[in-house]
Amino acid sequence: MNSPERLAQLRNQFSSTHWPRIDALHCREQQCVIDLFIGSDMHWLEGHFPQQPVVAGVVQTHWAGELAKYLFATGDECIRIDNLKFQQVILPGQSLQLTLDYSTGTTTAVKFRYSRDDTLFSEGKLVFNPPAASSDL
Repeated sequence: MNSPERLAQLRNQFSSTHWPRIDALHCREQQCVIDLFIGSDMHWLEGHFPQQPVVAGVVQTHWAGELAKYLFATGDECIRIDNLKFQQVILPGQSLQLTLDYSTGTTTAVKFRYSRDDTLFSEGKLVFNPPAASSDL
């Protein structure tokens, strides 16, 4: 569902200086693509680094995990990160896309990728404990 209401809910949930500005949300089946803008006033840029602020890899991974938990039924606990690669630094003032691909099977996983056009900034796979099954006792 790609409704204005869903985008508004996402913006409301993730609206602080700890999050990039969310400009658009496009979801289909098991994938969501989020258009982001990295503002220069973001909390995570402070002190990392004084000469040229960048979005740290741990922050990129945190954003992907929290957005994945909000958008998909991943469960609350990320148990590991696989295939994590950082190709280019993310700088203030940049617009980019975060693509989240959700899959289930023996594990619940979300592959994430930060990119813009042909530029890949980072990617990896977050593996979650499956959501707890509800019991009707």
